[in-house]
Amino acid sequence: MNSIGVTLQVLPEYRLKLCFLNGSEAIVDMRQRIHAIRFGRLASPELFGTARLEDSEVVWDDGNYRVRASINELLDSMQMDG
Repeated sequence: MNSIGVTLQVLPEYRLKLCFLNGSEAIVDMRQRIHAIRFGRLASPELFGTARLEDSEVVWDDGNYRVRASINELLDSMQMDG
């Protein structure tokens, strides 16, 4: 659990699982997003697998590239999938 009460798990096929203090869970499917400019570098499975939480952001960093996205941005993007 990080400072905002969220845990993160990297799942297969470019998905992230966010678990919240209240017991809610969200699966963020990034498969389509990795083809867009914003998240294109995450198409590398090695980089995607580095996902971790820093405060209210998910950060991917392999030492060469760093990509950041707020938890709210990722949750908002889930609504656009529907």
